[in-house]
Amino acid sequence: MFYKNDWLSWTYDGVKFGRKTTPHSKFELQFKKTVNQPLKSHKEELLENTRTIRERFNDPFDLLFSGGVDSEVILRCHHELKIPINVFIFKYENDYNVHDVRHALRICDELNIKPNLIDFNLQKFFENDAYDIWTKTYVKKSGRLPHMKMIEYLDNMPIMGDSEPLWEFDNNSWKFCFEEVCHSQSIYCSSINRPIIADWYEFSPEILLSHALLPKIKLLFKNKNHDDLLFDRTKYFIYKEIWPEIMIRPKRNGYEGFNAHPKYWDPKLTFMQEFQNKFITSTHISNEIFQYNEEELFTLLSFP
Repeated sequence: MFYKNDWLSWTYDGVKFGRKTTPHSKFELQFKKTVNQPLKSHKEELLENTRTIRERFNDPFDLLFSGGVDSEVILRCHHELKIPINVFIFKYENDYNVHDVRHALRICDELNIKPNLIDFNLQKFFENDAYDIWTKTYVKKSGRLPHMKMIEYLDNMPIMGDSEPLWEFDNNSWKFCFEEVCHSQSIYCSSINRPIIADWYEFSPEILLSHALLPKIKLLFKNKNHDDLLFDRTKYFIYKEIWPEIMIRPKRNGYEGFNAHPKYWDPKLTFMQEFQNKFITSTHISNEIFQYNEEELFTLLSFP
């Protein structure tokens, strides 16, 4: 819920960084132009973002590390700059996220980092805790709720790789998306008065703009074939060019996959689907999406 130079803020029913008190509370975003210097390379802006966050907050950092590329980039930035960060990996019962955990442990071993591995019973969470957390956020996807519970395990400033620069194909063109559901971790922590850097990639607007200028994103704009996973595949290749050690891997049904559309969930996760159907689908929860093409994004965030 903190952003560099206050370039971004959100409201519910007009209350800045307020709670979603009903399933249909009105979510709005406010933007402030703050980018008035030439952009650096995307890697340099990622590293600068890491430095800026370290300078702004005194707390030690705890990274929720999924094993997906978004949190891997954060970890590699900290490692390259030698900025300490504690790493937490949550392991679900029945090997629900076994592939993500395997990649997370492999990366930590490569970087000579000792992670904190925590067992997390996903089914018990949905039986005992999910509803209470859900009523603090009325988030549209039940798969985002376990991450909110995980925050309780952390003693320091939580960091998550949520809300990475997201481009989606809509109405025959690629649009940059600010989506309400992608801010659900920040919304939850606002409701419990817990500081967090949940949307790490949105902390600095320079990350979003430098990302839009990448050759692979420019090439993406020219692709007019609708493919839900095209952007996800592109993202891995972008960051592998920056850190060749990054392994190209499919989007799994584990920790990271729970952020995705329900159609990608593991079919064994019936309890999560039941929660989705019982409390969320039947409620018709609002989920605002703000979309901008490349030109509109630069106009919105930067001075001429």
